Amino acid sequence: MDDSLLVSLRQYRPREGRDSLEDFITEVFAWLLRNVEGVAAKVLETTVMRMRADRRIDVPMCDVTWDTQVAYPGARLDMLAQWAGGAILFEHKVHAALHQEQVLRYQELAQNHFEGQEARVVVISTTFDQHRSEADGCLCWHHIYTALEEYVGQCDNATEQFHIDSFLALLRHEGLHPAAPIDHQAIRYYPIAGKLPNQISQALSPLAGRHWPLEGGYESSMKNYRWGRLGFELVHASGPVKWMPGIFVGVILDGTDHSVQHRHPDQVMLQMILDFSHALHQTYSYLPSYLSLVESLREGAPSTRWSFYHHREEDRSNNYHPIYLETPLLDVLRGTQTIEDQQEALYAAICEALQLLQHDRCLSALTEECRATLEAELLPSD
Repeated sequence: MDDSLLVSLRQYRPREGRDSLEDFITEVFAWLLRNVEGVAAKVLETTVMRMRADRRIDVPMCDVTWDTQVAYPGARLDMLAQWAGGAILFEHKVHAALHQEQVLRYQELAQNHFEGQEARVVVISTTFDQHRSEADGCLCWHHIYTALEEYVGQCDNATEQFHIDSFLALLRHEGLHPAAPIDHQAIRYYPIAGKLPNQISQALSPLAGRHWPLEGGYESSMKNYRWGRLGFELVHASGPVKWMPGIFVGVILDGTDHSVQHRHPDQVMLQMILDFSHALHQTYSYLPSYLSLVESLREGAPSTRWSFYHHREEDRSNNYHPIYLETPLLDVLRGTQTIEDQQEALYAAICEALQLLQHDRCLSALTEECRATLEAELLPSD
């Protein structure tokens, strides 16, 4: 059978109800994987590295078959990589959303049809917000672009170079390459995304007045957008300083002030941040209670939806905001339909984070030690 690129595309038939661009890119991509062995090896290497650490598998760099539009009862795979003893089930997205039920069907298929084999479900999409935690691995088309760009720089076969460059040109044309100074996706979504700060404020403002399961006499107040962040603060009603520590709950929309602009460039996180007033900057990170809290969060967060980030470990850290608990805002709000639904989802997630902070009275102990340190500094010397 003639497997030349043009013949392969001539045989391609768009599926009703599908974005034809997704299928077209899939067909060209699969043809490249079938016909340029080095490309297949590079893509497989990149794919495995984007799998969750506990789901990574050994993949051969050759003797892998690549098929598209593979039909099974209840599911049709965009692309299937298969070898003796294993398989990767690919779901490709460009602009369409990916639903949880779709990934779960693929996982069920991986377990039942590929029984006894190492089978994984992998998503390739345009943006990080299309990813699903139910998949074994997720990557973006710009990861594929970068991997192929690296490979073509090492390739000395003119024909292979031509085919790879052609596919890279297709990805560039569709805005699926690493973001340009004017990002295609930013242009596409700005009319909607520009409303996000106001929508977040509307969701969080009523929450600021709710009762929070938090010991220590904290008061809550909604804050306008400042320092690149938007949300509410929980601060001590009485004390030598306001942040000993204070607790910020909300989102960072511009991480420059907090020196975290390198983190999460492609998604918005719901964040809980511990803030420390300047009077504590010389001492707080050495306090036994602070070190205990850091260890408690490092051990406890992985079993929850929250991730722990210790900013003090960075070379250039902002000492006002050293401790972060973070979770993708989109994941928190999945399945919600009304503003009330979203507020309840946010409230539940925030309560979980507060529980992490208060495990073994770590937060209370830190507050007490901060207060004692500040009061000792205010005592008159002999």
